Formats: sequence, C-alpha cells, structure tokens
Amino acid sequence: MPLDVGGYTRSITLVHRGDVLHAEHWTYCGFVRDRGGAARTVPTATFAGGEVTVRWVLGTEGNTTGLEDALSGERYELSTGLVVAGQFNFETLQLFAATTLAGFCRLSVPLGSELVTQQDAAAIVTDGSLAYLTHVKIAGGPDTADWRPEFFIHAYGVAGPALAKKFAACVRTWDRDVRESWYPPLSIRPAGTPDDQLPPGDLVDTPACRAVFDWPGRGSRAHLRAPAHSLAGSAASASERSSGQP
Repeated sequence: MPLDVGGYTRSITLVHRGDVLHAEHWTYCGFVRDRGGAARTVPTATFAGGEVTVRWVLGTEGNTTGLEDALSGERYELSTGLVVAGQFNFETLQLFAATTLAGFCRLSVPLGSELVTQQDAAAIVTDGSLAYLTHVKIAGGPDTADWRPEFFIHAYGVAGPALAKKFAACVRTWDRDVRESWYPPLSIRPAGTPDDQLPPGDLVDTPACRAVFDWPGRGSRAHLRAPAHSLAGSAASASERSSGQP
C-alpha cells in the first residue's frame, strides 16, 4: 500500500495479524495522492510576503505567533557534524525526523530563496521560531560520488538555537542508531485503540489509524545500537534519494 508519512511517500508491504497491520517491506516511491472527497487537507501558513510556506503534513498545526518577525531577523547556523559521500541514501532520516520530532513540518520556498536554502525542507516550528535541515557541499569533483555534503541546521527566532540543537541531535541519533538498520518495525492499529494497548514506540495518529514506529534506540528497541561507523559516511546507490534534498 502506498502511504504518506510526514509528507514522504513510501510503498509498504503490510501483513494482517488480528486487528494489527505489520510492515514487512518498504520501497521508496512517489504517487498521486487521493483527490476529491478522499483528499486530505494539510494545514498551511505563509510568511515573508508569501516566500515561505509552512505545511503541517502530520495534521497538527504548530504555534507560529512571532514567526514573521523571526524570519526578518538573523539566521542561526549549526553543523550536525555529519559529512557524507555524494551518493548517499538518507531516506530513513526523513521519516525518522517526521515521526520523532515534536512540531515537525515542511517548508516550501521558491528557487533561489535567501531565507530558506532548501526548496522543500524538513523543519520544526514552535514558540515563534523554526529550524530546518539543509546541507552544504564542502568538497566537489567531476563525479557525484566525489561530492561531500555536510548536514547543517538553519534556525530563526529566539528559540532558534535550542531548536537547532534539538534537530542536530536527531540527525546524530539517526546516524548512530538508525542509519545502518534501515526501516523500523511499524505496526498499525485502528483509530480509537486505547493508549494502554499500544506497544512502545513513536506514535503517529491519523483519523483512520494509530501507527507506532519502533526505531532502534527508542521504544521497545531502546537497548539496540547500530554498529559503530564514521561520520564520513559510505557511498550508497540512489537517485532522488541522494540528490542532497532531505
């Protein structure tokens, strides 16, 4: 079944066991979302004269009071310390951020925007401040495999530095615990399932269901750690996934 998680589309093989669906295979994909009466409404807000659009793709709108003023102020920048090879697969980072960061949203800006350097950026918004994930190419070469992007967090607002540290910690946790483990166990239960009947993990609620992501280092697998590896990363085959667009 093709599913949208935090605005990121994946095709997931689901196995039915009783009233619970369990994910057994994930495929990176794109698809046309439902339209007409079945279409899902995504809350949005625009700022900076319409240049920046915030989309709460999980449906819960955040507090943007003061965000207009924040975007007119100085930008705070923080390196995550993660430097990767040019052909690098970070598709699980997108879902990890979407399902574990409070206040998660997506930012859309026109090409060439100086406010937000990613046209479609993973972000968190709270307390009239925002932080978003981007990258800076610190080394190049004739082939894509020679490139070395470094992941950065850019932030605006009084709470921007704190949000940047929170987002950077998410990226480092993903690099340490998740990157080598691929996608997590995912179980989906009917909407209305009581909290005490849910397993440990990161919960995403929708009108139709309650989905629990059991990421390594969190939930029932909090004791697990991926094999140690260098922040320099390793090459992995990908197309859109490795184009430097988290």
